Amino acid sequence: MIFRRRRLWHPSPVLFDPFFLLRFAVVAMLLLFTPSVVPNIVRIAHLQPNNPAIMHEPQVLKMCSSDLKEKKILPDAISLEVITMESCNRFSGVEHAAYLHYLRNSSVYFGPGCNNEMLVIGRLVSRWNVPIIAHLSGDDALSDRTVFDTLGSVALTSATEMARATMTFLQLYGWKQVGLVKASVNFDRLSLHSLKGYLKDAQIEVNVEIELDPFMTPDEIIATGKLKQLRNRARIIIVEMGLDLHTSRSFMVAIYRSQMKNPAEYVYIIPWLAHMHDHYPWEASNIDKLETRVAFDDTIVITAHGYDKKFIEEFELGFSKVTGVISSHYATLSYMSLYDALFLYGLALRDGYDETKNESIYVDGGFLWRKMTARQFIGATGQVLMNNKAVRVPSYATYLTKNGTMRIVVELEARLGDKLKCAVSDNDCSEHVAHEVSSHYWVSYDGQLPSDMPKCGFDGNLCDYSTLYILLGVLLFFAIIGPLGYLFYIKEKERMLYDMTWRIPREQVKLLEKALRSRSSGSFGKSMTSATDSVSVGSETANSRLSAKQAMANGVRCAYKRFQQTRNISFNKEELSHLKELKMMEYENLNKFYGISFNQQNELIVLWLLCQRGSLEDVVYNDELKISRNFQVSFAKDVVKGLYFLHTSPIKYHGFLCLQNCLVDSNWNVKLTNFVTEQIIGDKLRHNELKYMTESRLKSHKKAKKVVKDDEKKTAGGRREDKEEREKDKDREKDREREKRRRTRDKERSGADSTEDSRSATDEELEQSKKIYEKSHLKKYIQQAPEIIREFISTKHLPPGSPASDMYSLGMVLYQILFKLEPFYERNMQPKKIMERIALANEDDQIIRPTFPKQQVSAIEEAYNFQLLSALEACWLEIPEMRPNIKRMKTMVNSNLKSTGSGSLVDQMMKMMEDYTTNLEQLVKERTQLLEEAQQQADRLLKNMLPQSIAEDLKAGRPVLPQYYSNSTVLFSDIRGFTRIASTSTPIQVVSFLNDLFSGFDAVIAKHDAYKVETIGDAYMIVSGVPRENGNAHVQHIAEIALKMRMFVTNFKLAHKPEEIMMVRIGFHSGPVAAGVVGLAAPRYCLFGDTVNMASRMESTGMANKIQISENSYNLLKCFYIQFVVVERGKVEIKGKGECTTYFLEGRESRRGL
Repeated sequence: MIFRRRRLWHPSPVLFDPFFLLRFAVVAMLLLFTPSVVPNIVRIAHLQPNNPAIMHEPQVLKMCSSDLKEKKILPDAISLEVITMESCNRFSGVEHAAYLHYLRNSSVYFGPGCNNEMLVIGRLVSRWNVPIIAHLSGDDALSDRTVFDTLGSVALTSATEMARATMTFLQLYGWKQVGLVKASVNFDRLSLHSLKGYLKDAQIEVNVEIELDPFMTPDEIIATGKLKQLRNRARIIIVEMGLDLHTSRSFMVAIYRSQMKNPAEYVYIIPWLAHMHDHYPWEASNIDKLETRVAFDDTIVITAHGYDKKFIEEFELGFSKVTGVISSHYATLSYMSLYDALFLYGLALRDGYDETKNESIYVDGGFLWRKMTARQFIGATGQVLMNNKAVRVPSYATYLTKNGTMRIVVELEARLGDKLKCAVSDNDCSEHVAHEVSSHYWVSYDGQLPSDMPKCGFDGNLCDYSTLYILLGVLLFFAIIGPLGYLFYIKEKERMLYDMTWRIPREQVKLLEKALRSRSSGSFGKSMTSATDSVSVGSETANSRLSAKQAMANGVRCAYKRFQQTRNISFNKEELSHLKELKMMEYENLNKFYGISFNQQNELIVLWLLCQRGSLEDVVYNDELKISRNFQVSFAKDVVKGLYFLHTSPIKYHGFLCLQNCLVDSNWNVKLTNFVTEQIIGDKLRHNELKYMTESRLKSHKKAKKVVKDDEKKTAGGRREDKEEREKDKDREKDREREKRRRTRDKERSGADSTEDSRSATDEELEQSKKIYEKSHLKKYIQQAPEIIREFISTKHLPPGSPASDMYSLGMVLYQILFKLEPFYERNMQPKKIMERIALANEDDQIIRPTFPKQQVSAIEEAYNFQLLSALEACWLEIPEMRPNIKRMKTMVNSNLKSTGSGSLVDQMMKMMEDYTTNLEQLVKERTQLLEEAQQQADRLLKNMLPQSIAEDLKAGRPVLPQYYSNSTVLFSDIRGFTRIASTSTPIQVVSFLNDLFSGFDAVIAKHDAYKVETIGDAYMIVSGVPRENGNAHVQHIAEIALKMRMFVTNFKLAHKPEEIMMVRIGFHSGPVAAGVVGLAAPRYCLFGDTVNMASRMESTGMANKIQISENSYNLLKCFYIQFVVVERGKVEIKGKGECTTYFLEGRESRRGL
């Protein structure tokens, strides 16, 4: 029996009994002269252990023999005969083994179940060249193939493999030291011996090893005091109290009572080698179930996969049906291993016969033994993996016990090792690969298993507290020095901040006159403004697009905004930081900020570098300039790139993005401008530190400057002698006094000391300037987000922006670039009214957004696709958080807007001008149209060759990966007598005949959800459910198509042989297929799988004018589409399948409906 196998380490003295040896020799000599050979009958020598618990082993062998025949594994020319004799009773198995060999000519041995007899018989069968397969003995000594060269083993209870699996689990978590608990009685120590050997090879140290009597009670175990040794020397503890899990019950309860079950500290690992009971230890009737269950909680149990309940229950059911016997749990496990042993021999016998075609191959035991090596199969105990020495390598599972249940947390999958390494070392013949089924499954706070030792070691000597003292001193040092250093850093940063490298002295700024600006206007024959035209107010408001205010600063031409200061202004730290970042920022799609002049001559001037071609507004809405799609694409991408840089920079957002704030430089690159400064200026305007420089204030300012200049001339000049000059001086003095009083009123800013009249005048002037400024900005504000517009209407000042508001404005800018239309053009409303509508919009249907015009598609320019237009609409969503970010919009624009031109935009502009002058537009249009037609023809051809969805993927450049379809139906058809018709017809007639026939088939398919895969000669292949899955409807579509095809062929008349009666043979089958595009030069959409082969067999074995279907298709029609009339044909021999039941599809009963 299985639990005596460890005796091979202590052979019985009976082996050396002289009477036994004499008796064995006499029997052997007598048997030499009595051979008994029956051709092609393989005699199985079954050495049954002397154990009543497993007395039904012969029935198991007969059951397996029947299964081998039924599954056609055993060759037809070979039959099995089972001969059972006793073993494991004072070496009776050795005597019977000799009898079975010499008298009965046995070809293979199964058993015995005890290791002492297996050692002897294994050597004997090696001399006889007869294989022997062990199903209960699977220990180290039997793996020596220099001695047991015809021995195989399928035993699950392998101490070697259990030890290897335990070591693999330890290595998975990097544990290098463990504690070992073993039984003091000699219950069979081979498993412990193997485990120690593997731990030593893996350099895992056993810190403490204690022995306990497995029959002790928990209290007796505690009283020994040995548990303290575990507490002091181990955290990972392997419990080897016996073969079965039940032997560990007393120890686990003792651990629980000793409060050594803290999962944060301890891990207990129990190798479960043999399943002796059909219930868990905590389910026994004679114990405290609750305490035992809690004691086993959070315990790791390692056992073989062959003990899974699903395999045991399945085998018990089959065994009871065959024999009528209900076996015990232990007996069932023994029977399952014996079943796998004979099944392995049957597979080896079949392979040997297939290779040699020799019906007597079973006499070559060494040859069959080699067929048992390095293979795997599904047996009664699950997957059986045989290594290069014909020894089973079980896969193991690691279970975590919790609340009386066990769940798998780590799989220890068995794999074969390299043959060359296996020949050198037995340890390399196989391995276990561990992988977690559940992550963070442990009950600690982070789900991780504990370390193999305490943090400071078991003796506390791993913690050096002197380091802690040094660390505290260092921390104290940095606690003092750190704040001082940080304070110094802040002061230094503030000093650098207040350096204000962006400040421009007023005397270095020279404002250019309007006439000078006109001479330096843009390149289109009229003046173009930069996006800084937003400063133009007063008389220049109407012509803001025709003239940009320009200045020279240190020899650099700039565009400027000019404001009047009511008092000296200052900037806070955040504004200084942003201005510093702005000065340092350089990017190809951002306009360069030059600087600010302030607190001089009571004015503030913001300077940006001048872009000569003006703003995008000037370019997009210039009717004289015919910009192509390539320019629109380039402009759109430049705007997106500039905004992307801003959003990823410390500045974070633009704040006032609009078409007017997008400039065009001399190389036709778009640059964003007026970011940061708009927010800062808006804040100063809200606090009345600045005022807009209106026309009246500008004239007063100039007059005051002239008075000051004249005053300086007077001081420098000599005395005037005549009376007329003295009168002029008095007039100038009066003018100077009046100017001083005016400036005083302005500075008082409607203060409490001002009179009511001056307060009214100042308010009126301020209100007038705001109206002018607002009027010039209305077109810009309708491009802003609804939340910006609402706050502007409420406060009359520009509020701070955000990345989300920028995305709304980006959608407006792209709309104008792509369609060359102003937002809301179709509403014919004033900008102010549009702003009010946007501000009043709510969740009802009052929300207004720009509408996309009907696109004029030409041969040169395609319409913008739906994906791009949907992205623009997403930018205009009412809720800011739902708008896309700039990264997503950049990807969308780059993927959907493609430039068709080559070279820079300057080159394209030159080419466009040449096209205008040489009148080649028509030629380009015609050639582009030809190209479009060729492309459309190619698209149509591609869609005819491949399914539409696959063709679209290939056209878009997306990879088409092979795909598995679980539900489909494949149809094949063939014309009866086609070879005869083709032989009596000309090639042209054959082609014409097939074209007419297949055109009719194509028309049938077009009305159903199916796809024509291919045609080869007169063969026609159709599939439904691929590549578009349609549930179970595929079989209905194919059935309808088959009936219509048969009707079409029946009515079909051959043009050159009208008397010929046409008949078609059709067959189809339902099942899974794999599909994919094969080939690059001429891609084809192909199907693969057994379903295709089966469908072809349905057609080839069918009958003329009949539709033969498989049992799978019949079942689907029967279950879901009962309107089809199907009759059974009967058994049909199918190549590769044997006899299969097929059916004929006769028609359809319309009265039942779908």
